Amino acid sequence: MNSEMKVGVFVLIGGVLFATAVFLLGDYSFQKYYPVYVEFSDVAGLPDRATAKLSGVEVGKIKQIYLKEDKVIVELAIKDGVKIYRDARFLVGATSMIGSKYMQIDQGRAASGLIPAGATVPGDDSLPLDRALSKAVTSLQKMVEDINGEGRLAHDLNEVMGNLREITANVNDLVANSQPHAEKVVERLDSITARLDSMLAKTDAIVDKVNRGEGVAGALVSDQKMKADVSEAVSNIRDASVSVKEALGRVGGFRTYLRWDYKYEPNANSSKNDFGVKIYPREKRYYYLGAANMINTKDTARGTDYEVMNTVDAQLGWDVGNFDLYAGVLRGSGGFGARWAPFLNTKWDRIAFLVEGSEFTRNRDIKGRLFNKPRYDAGVDARINKYISAGMRLNDMAETSRVNLTTRLIFEDKDIAYLFGFASLGAMKK
Repeated sequence: MNSEMKVGVFVLIGGVLFATAVFLLGDYSFQKYYPVYVEFSDVAGLPDRATAKLSGVEVGKIKQIYLKEDKVIVELAIKDGVKIYRDARFLVGATSMIGSKYMQIDQGRAASGLIPAGATVPGDDSLPLDRALSKAVTSLQKMVEDINGEGRLAHDLNEVMGNLREITANVNDLVANSQPHAEKVVERLDSITARLDSMLAKTDAIVDKVNRGEGVAGALVSDQKMKADVSEAVSNIRDASVSVKEALGRVGGFRTYLRWDYKYEPNANSSKNDFGVKIYPREKRYYYLGAANMINTKDTARGTDYEVMNTVDAQLGWDVGNFDLYAGVLRGSGGFGARWAPFLNTKWDRIAFLVEGSEFTRNRDIKGRLFNKPRYDAGVDARINKYISAGMRLNDMAETSRVNLTTRLIFEDKDIAYLFGFASLGAMKK
């Protein structure tokens, strides 16, 4: 090989090596790409030439990042054949807290269609990991300062705890002063009932053994008459025990609730009160006795009020599923009513609707106005807690149709329940 040929071969090899280096360092590729432009308010240090990953898989790269008015435009080069849907999310991701950043693409739904080449899509300006961590540390530091007594949180917590301690002390005092007798009676009744249950079980076993002639009792009582007498005696003991248990059940089975209803009628500019007691002698059945529309009749009237004042309520009621049905005397006249709680056992179960009908033979003059149609009322109320509820009623819809704003306070009184329970013993057979 002569010198000219050697020089030619050397130049050829050098040119190939130079072209290869330019190709590699210049990031040239035979892969085809299509452009997608993403708009951000802040790219949080995302570098040029970073990769683009779709659902964690590298599908392209960042060609360039530049400003366009008040937006940051990131030009992506996405590999041909990669499908990105229109509702996909574009955001700045990071491999770790201190790792490199890349363009993260969360794939969308196929039903939304494909992003075409050259399209501009909005980017998600969610905080990157480093900024989110910095913000969390700042918030944590402020919270620690508050807890240490340097901020509003500590003051509010101290105030809440003080109020809670005061309320707890009041409740404890109320329970200690008003309920000791009721609690002792409940404990006593539970103890006696348990002993009666044990006695009944034993008498059943004795009678069974005597009848079958087993054990000492069965062996001793070989005479049929004596066996019958012993069985009858034990049965009488059992019947007496059942009667005692029934009596104790009556004493402890009553539930009573005291109820106060406050009603305000804007048109008449007046307020009235209902007071009564609701008595449950057994589950799902109750009696209600009380006074309705209580007001001092000597007070000066501030508006025209057609209600009959200072009357009585006496009703028999049943709890049937979502309904509370009752009938009897309503405001001094015969009638019936129903309460409906349509959302029972849901988060809306505090809401109930009411309808009532009464005074079906009404034909009288009240304050210069003739009333000759039955009275129909409707309303709705919401229970704030187990003691208090508030609502609105539309009274006498067929005649005057007046709005009343209502508030109800109801609480259980166990002492009165025991009084009714003991009183009911007199109705039992000796």
